[in-house]
Amino acid sequence: MPNKKYNKLDKAIYSKNNAKVMVMSRKVLLITSIFPPQSGGPAIFTQRFGKWLKSKNYELFTISYLNGMKSPSKDLELIELGSNRLFSFIKFILAIKRNSDKETIILANGAFVETYLACLFTKRKYVAKIPGDQVWEIAKNKSLTTCGIEEFQNQKMRPKTYLLRRLFSVAYKNSKFVITPSNQLKEFATKWGVSEDKIKLIFNCVDPLEFTTNNSIKKYDVVTVCRLVPWKGLEELITCAKLNHFSLAIVGDGPLRTSLEKLANSDKAAIHFMGNLENYKVSQILSQSKIFVLNSEYEATSYALIEAKMCGLPIIAKETSGSTIVVQNKIDGLIINKNNSDQLGQIINNLLQDPVRIDKFGSEARIDALTRFNQEINFLQLLAVLES
Repeated sequence: MPNKKYNKLDKAIYSKNNAKVMVMSRKVLLITSIFPPQSGGPAIFTQRFGKWLKSKNYELFTISYLNGMKSPSKDLELIELGSNRLFSFIKFILAIKRNSDKETIILANGAFVETYLACLFTKRKYVAKIPGDQVWEIAKNKSLTTCGIEEFQNQKMRPKTYLLRRLFSVAYKNSKFVITPSNQLKEFATKWGVSEDKIKLIFNCVDPLEFTTNNSIKKYDVVTVCRLVPWKGLEELITCAKLNHFSLAIVGDGPLRTSLEKLANSDKAAIHFMGNLENYKVSQILSQSKIFVLNSEYEATSYALIEAKMCGLPIIAKETSGSTIVVQNKIDGLIINKNNSDQLGQIINNLLQDPVRIDKFGSEARIDALTRFNQEINFLQLLAVLES
């Protein structure tokens, strides 16, 4: 159960900070490249921050790319990403211009080039929230690089990749502020030409009331929540589960799902693919699991890690900058050295056989999540940047 001390702290924080928020109806335009039911950090953030803004009486409009779905509400415009990408690109720019003016607060959490071009000749200001290195992700998904994200920053790029880097850099540099969720991304942004004085570090965060601890019966030894993409290390995690005979729940979807299911089913291992789930169902799966593992080679500040910590789960993650920000090694989880990832199975087994340590890590995880990754506190910081 949550620590009583921090239940009281939660209430104090909420009441104190809510008192500072003035009732107003200023318009906020949220811009993103993906939106639920698509998965990923930008989709999660846009939906949650939008809901929070509405609770503070802001007028909200959201624009996103999305495949095969009509806009479900009047304050959301989804631009169909069809075969003619240039047409979709232009349509997105026009949607931004149509749904904003000089008084509108504009926050881009994706579609940065579209935002820059829409604001270029209208003198509208915007803030860019960088979720990761999208140029590296594109290159990785298209098998244009085998480099990790750190090495990629100094790699000689192919012409198309270099052009993308230049376009994104121009969009970031022309924003009013750039918000990054990790120090690593802050360092990257300076390499991309963004002035350090306009970069604001604000951690990703979750609502403690949606992700909480309970005494659910444990159905799964290990759980992971992520997009099913190459850099998440899922092949290795599935292989570990098969070799060490522990049950594994995988929450999320993505282009690798078919191949991962084939790998998992080859030996009839106890591996369960849950697909994309709503928040309350993710919280249920987390509470039914003993350990959370994120075997990714790169993260900014992972929502999945924060959600797991808020639910009181001990964490095992790789030594990547984003993960080491969230996980306190040997306090609320374990950080695996990049060179020792072959020991992942043994590390998981050792922790599974130590229920006292699991409980201790879990308790510390919840306390730290309430302190550093609390949605109410961090969203207020973000709002202050947008209003400045």
